Amino acid sequence: MPSPLSVWATHLSNRALQASFAIGFLILFAFIGTFTYVNFVLAAPPLSLPASLLGVVYLVFVPSMLTTPFAGRVAERIGRRGAFLGGLAVAGVGLALLAAPSLALVLAGLAMVGAGTFFAQAVTTGFVGRAATLDRAAASGLYLASYYLGGLAGSVVLGAVFDSAGWTTTVAAIFVALALAAALGLRLVLPDSGAAPASTAASKAS
Repeated sequence: MPSPLSVWATHLSNRALQASFAIGFLILFAFIGTFTYVNFVLAAPPLSLPASLLGVVYLVFVPSMLTTPFAGRVAERIGRRGAFLGGLAVAGVGLALLAAPSLALVLAGLAMVGAGTFFAQAVTTGFVGRAATLDRAAASGLYLASYYLGGLAGSVVLGAVFDSAGWTTTVAAIFVALALAAALGLRLVLPDSGAAPASTAASKAS
């Protein structure tokens, strides 16, 4: 039976899993950065949302709860990369709305960022289990470790960006993180999804 270290080494040498782990990091990096620091924007002019209503803002997660369970079905229908990139595209459009001086547009943007990132994360989580060549539980554990590390990094790094450069620059930094995740999404391909093995090809030719 392989040791935990050898299992981790195998997972970390799997290019598809490498991409998945990095995607998990970037998604929660972007999500935590968005929903941590947008509160300061909502409370400040010109939006000036009262502190008593800031908690109500989190009702924007309702669309995420409704759409995320369908991630697997959508991935089966249009492909995991298409589903993943579609989720990030929704989040990207939502990010653009976060710089608007309108409470309605900012709330719509938050709903889109939440729904898009949750959807993309669900697609990636499903892919990890299929891409692992052994011990799927260990692969899922590494993915979750990377995911939560991304959230920690997002709160620290984007907090520094927010303090030094303001909200618009913070949104731009979040967009860069999602763009990197989208680029990595092109690698969400199972190791055996390429050309057929030589023996299979020969049997078909004969």
